[in-house]
Amino acid sequence: MDIARRALVTLVIERNLIDISKPLYDKVISTLKKEYNCYLPDCYEHPEYLTEILKRLYGNAHHTIVKSINKQLEEFSYNKPIARFLEVICK
Repeated sequence: MDIARRALVTLVIERNLIDISKPLYDKVISTLKKEYNCYLPDCYEHPEYLTEILKRLYGNAHHTIVKSINKQLEEFSYNKPIARFLEVICK
């Protein structure tokens, strides 16, 4: 079941980033690899990585991305791992 939640979170993040721009998505992916030696699915366990990168790339505008991710995942927030993920990225 955790694999399904991880995949869901990964797809939501990916879709939101690509919807904004493919170059943004590419930049986030390369920064994750370069700075944290991880990939987008790893953000499920380490949402702080994603938050840090979005803040750095977008400043206060990162809230728009986070709100969109939150809106798409809120119906699954009864799940503790997803609730924790949302809590961390919304800080």
